[in-house]
Amino acid sequence: MFLSLRASLVVCALVMAGQASAASVSYYLDQSNDLANGTNYAKVTIADGLGGDIDFTVEIIESAFPSPFSNFGMQAFFFNYDKDAVPPLVISAANIVNVNPNEWSIVEDKNAGGGFGKFEFEALGDGSSRTSLLTFSISGVDNDTIASYAIGDADGMGEFFAAHIAGYDDSVSGNTSGKFAGSAVPVPAAVWLFGSALGMLGWVRRKKTSG
Repeated sequence: MFLSLRASLVVCALVMAGQASAASVSYYLDQSNDLANGTNYAKVTIADGLGGDIDFTVEIIESAFPSPFSNFGMQAFFFNYDKDAVPPLVISAANIVNVNPNEWSIVEDKNAGGGFGKFEFEALGDGSSRTSLLTFSISGVDNDTIASYAIGDADGMGEFFAAHIAGYDDSVSGNTSGKFAGSAVPVPAAVWLFGSALGMLGWVRRKKTSG
């Protein structure tokens, strides 16, 4: 009975882990041309959306910034797609949807600045559209996956994403904005799920021994 329960828990954990890891993946922007490197300043999550869409969520980690002002937020976000994919991916600005066209524009082939190279696309906000949470979708692209957008910049610098974040007070440099980039992957949800399953197995074993 115990072996059967243990096997069931392991299978359940692996299935859940597989589903979690396939549904989305997240990356941290932990590099900056202004603030110290090695701090997680923003998190980018790419997920499978409805109808074959790929959904982006870009979240600023506000606690990482010194003295944010009332107009603190993201002014621009940069990303790439896999131009070497087989079959080729056909993507243009028209495929980037679910952003307010009155506040955000999509620009192609844009340098991020800050030493972070050139990217295929930039979501560029106007002066009043700074945000701590940016969401948009890639729609109508055949054969793309989450991995299609986890690609280093066009200049070969290796960073998957970059952002321009403004409205904070850096007393060291005197700057109120900076460029941030990165591609560091956090521990996947699958690892936590599997670890939880192992913990449950230990609990079951202790219960059986004590019983």
